Amino acid sequence: MNNDMGTNWPRSLVRLLLLGNILLAGCVNLQAVREFAKTSAATAEYRQILADYTGSPHRQQRYQPGRLSEQLSALDKARTEQKAGLERAQTILVQYLNALGDLASDALPHIDKEVDQLGSALEKARFVGVGDAAIKKETATATGTIAKILTKVFLEHWRRPQVRRMIRETDGSLQTVIAGLREIVLQDCNASLDVEAEVIRKYFEKSMAAALSRNDPDGVPPLARLLMLERLEEIEARRGRLSRYAEVLQTIGRGHADLARNVDRFHDMALRERLKQYADELQALYRAIREISR
Repeated sequence: MNNDMGTNWPRSLVRLLLLGNILLAGCVNLQAVREFAKTSAATAEYRQILADYTGSPHRQQRYQPGRLSEQLSALDKARTEQKAGLERAQTILVQYLNALGDLASDALPHIDKEVDQLGSALEKARFVGVGDAAIKKETATATGTIAKILTKVFLEHWRRPQVRRMIRETDGSLQTVIAGLREIVLQDCNASLDVEAEVIRKYFEKSMAAALSRNDPDGVPPLARLLMLERLEEIEARRGRLSRYAEVLQTIGRGHADLARNVDRFHDMALRERLKQYADELQALYRAIREISR
């Protein structure tokens, strides 16, 4: 009997060591998941994009004739309502990413108890803009689905063992939400900046033309041109933030899709390295956004 124990003991030790290595690797892998999720949440929660978009009608009122004041006021009111919908979608996306990071570290996820109401409000309300008319319903529905999953996570006290389930159940909806938000950023928000730039250009060009007609080439025109260029540079800065934020959303989508495809391979070193790369890309984009904002 002692001989049998002596023979089997090295094999048992090897099994224990292998099991220990697997468990340790699993911790490291989930740390990579946590880093990606938390970095994604931090970069996705960028509200200046919404402020730039909704503030455009108010900024235009400085340059538009008084007869357009009523029209711009109506647009300002509509944008304020649209902002509320966008903020709900952004909030749910960020809460999901934070919850994923919490689960990956085996912490109790911090989830707003009202998150399901945010999702329901999105599904019932007009989502945003006209450029996204073809996707607004599916985007709002997908956001509501994520909200329902978060509510389940909160009520059922999900923890680390449910990470894979959470990723599987959410990925399809998350990709839809990200695609919808990116379209709004790249189409609606950029179109708004196009209009604002044209309004500014026409205003100052009209002032310069009037001064030239009064034979005053050295008075108003140089100053007007300087002010026009400053305002147009501000718009290009906003456009730069839009572009970087769209890249943020795209990178989050790529990283989460990679997780979903490899949800049973958290021990894969290549997956960990890719997750770190996604997190590094997001941090670089965030730094670029902050640099533009200075």
